[in-house]
Amino acid sequence: ALLFQTHRAGLAGALRSVLGPSADVHELLQAAFLKGWRAWQRGTRPDDPVAWIFVLTWNVAIDARRRRARRPRPEPRAEDSALAPTITTSPAHALEQREAVAAAEAAVAGLGDAEKQVFLLRVGGELSFDAVAKALAIPVGTAKTRMRTALMKLRSRLGAQKADEENARG
Repeated sequence: ALLFQTHRAGLAGALRSVLGPSADVHELLQAAFLKGWRAWQRGTRPDDPVAWIFVLTWNVAIDARRRRARRPRPEPRAEDSALAPTITTSPAHALEQREAVAAAEAAVAGLGDAEKQVFLLRVGGELSFDAVAKALAIPVGTAKTRMRTALMKLRSRLGAQKADEENARG
């Protein structure tokens, strides 16, 4: 429980990156926790628990995305905003921050699944490339290549968006 609570924000971000901002994060985090708890009760003892919970949560998100594709979900609930960061700045600055976060989330959501997994484990889970590679059962070089590709795509998308915003202002 402590492991999930410690990494709650990163896990929620992983869920949103797969399912978008309208994801029912509370329900899916609970499903991931229960899946992890049951595996632990059956004797699963991962070498890297942080990587394990991120991969487990990723799998719950992929399953939810498949279910969503078969049948659309209702609109998001108000309590989903409980995981959003609290901003105590001017309304204009707060709006800019929300737009920047939304742009970053959209850019991450636009990555391929393989790149997104590595990116989220590396950034959200704060794992080393060795740990990412082990968690995903891929070579370390592949993890590094996927991370580099993800970063190049994110820089490109976010840089293009920033240029568009500057052109719109000026």
